Amino acid sequence: MLAQRGYSVAMLDRAQFPRKKLCGGLLTWKSVKLLETVFGEDVDSLVQSGVINHVSNHYAIRSYVNTLAEGELPFPFHFVDRTVFDDHLLSHAKRAGAEVFEGAKIVSCDPIEGLVTLENGDVFEGEYIIGADGANSVIRNSFPNYDRKRFKEFMAPAIEISLSPSDFPRPVEFPELIVGFMDAGYGWVFPNRDRVVVGICGLRRNNVNFSKLFSDYLDFLKIDKAVVSGLHGHPLPYGNFLENPVYGKTLLAGDAAGYVEPLFGEGLFFAMATGLYSSEAIAEGLAKKISPGPAYSQRVHQQIIPELKASNRLRWLLFKGMKLAGPRSLGLFVNAGAWKLAEMVHGIRSYSWLRKKRWDFL
Repeated sequence: MLAQRGYSVAMLDRAQFPRKKLCGGLLTWKSVKLLETVFGEDVDSLVQSGVINHVSNHYAIRSYVNTLAEGELPFPFHFVDRTVFDDHLLSHAKRAGAEVFEGAKIVSCDPIEGLVTLENGDVFEGEYIIGADGANSVIRNSFPNYDRKRFKEFMAPAIEISLSPSDFPRPVEFPELIVGFMDAGYGWVFPNRDRVVVGICGLRRNNVNFSKLFSDYLDFLKIDKAVVSGLHGHPLPYGNFLENPVYGKTLLAGDAAGYVEPLFGEGLFFAMATGLYSSEAIAEGLAKKISPGPAYSQRVHQQIIPELKASNRLRWLLFKGMKLAGPRSLGLFVNAGAWKLAEMVHGIRSYSWLRKKRWDFL
């Protein structure tokens, strides 16, 4: 967006693209609408370009014992391979005029002066910095004023594998969530065109052994461990979002600021939305010769943080309910208002009392 407006933009990434990125790759309604707004991409164009590789209008929530809820969706879930999806978005940035530096690993940042230093000693200086460098953000760690203890406490480990559909013991045509086998977390089985994505994510409670937990999870799914070539782990911000994502000349977006929905762990939309918001705040700030920080922070507090807080309250209500009454309590909750709850996940409704949600980018 900044490059399209004629600003000089450097994008630094430690990887070489296309690169592997662990993620279920689920696009909700709000994600699709944001892509339409920013890139002029709709579902049809994303399917034709091979970015969207599976579409499902059905879902299921299961426990280790039975199916708790299952039904149709008000809007389909669209699935992407993050390797393809991220490279596609990067190509948009290149065409817009952004200069991309791949293999550029940042080791330090001066958020006041707008400086980042690379592993090879090169130093980049910008009028502003957007730190979008993920859960283990180097840019965030340069902020002196965020609650490191809280951020660490609510960083959830995730373990994920991808299997050929022929290696999964049954056909997988729609997304499945598996709950009730950990205090604060869940498992997933997501379909893609040429693979099945299987994973778990949750907070560390009572010294839980995640490797053992994942092994038991694979046993439940009846996956032959001989076809599992290796476990891949990544951290997920899971309720540790920052109230203030700005310091000096630096703005944090996405996982770097902890902007991940704390119930189901949706991060893709919130990464893209805060990327857009931070960019628009900088463009406005440069045009008006004012700091972009207040406008960005205000927009995040109006559009993003209320959703995360409401989701977090609902998360603990449901997890504590399952701990007291078993997974059946979640099934009763979902079945009592399945359509509206599905609209909530999609962003058609808010996590706050299921009110209709109006996103300001539409």
